[in-house]
Amino acid sequence: MNLIGFDFSINKPAACLYYKNKYYFCSWPYGVPDKYVSIFRRSGVSVFDRKDSKDKGNSLSSKLRYEIENSEYLANLIFDTIKTYLNSNTYIAFEGLSYASKGDVVLQLGGYKYMLMSKLKEVIPLQNMFTYSPITIKSVAECSKRGMGKKDMIDKFITDGPDCEFRRKLIKNEDDFKSPKAKNWIIHLDDIVDSYWTLETLRKKEIFIK
Repeated sequence: MNLIGFDFSINKPAACLYYKNKYYFCSWPYGVPDKYVSIFRRSGVSVFDRKDSKDKGNSLSSKLRYEIENSEYLANLIFDTIKTYLNSNTYIAFEGLSYASKGDVVLQLGGYKYMLMSKLKEVIPLQNMFTYSPITIKSVAECSKRGMGKKDMIDKFITDGPDCEFRRKLIKNEDDFKSPKAKNWIIHLDDIVDSYWTLETLRKKEIFIK
């Protein structure tokens, strides 16, 4: 049984994979600085380059075509880079949209996510795909109290996360993952960590998964 947790977004999707009793991390970021990408790669995260089309055009029709082409491109890219882990005994979890989400951004993100799920369905039954609310995932990470957020999810990953290369490197080289001036966590770290908590939600909420 293979498990995959997605923290899916258009620009910074990430995934945690549990395969043969080991954890693996992948991401497909767009617009993340090269210096941060290098840090993630040195820490055991498989970061895949993207070549999205940048020409949206000026008309509504051209912008729609742009979104369809790019969502299809991203879905194929993700599928191709994790297909080794995909079979009829693979189970996948996604984080759903928060209740506060609204507007065109929600429709756009939903379109990209449906395109990915449709591509994954070529190998994995839809019944093997699950979606959980953000608050449910936070509760699994024990970070659902009022005021807790991304930083707490990362801190919890550091203290209670899995024994894997990425977490060991994060603990050993913590300063590399923080901006020099503000000492905040670098961008995209929260996405990668959230993919782990999404996977753990799948493991804990579906009783047939051991």
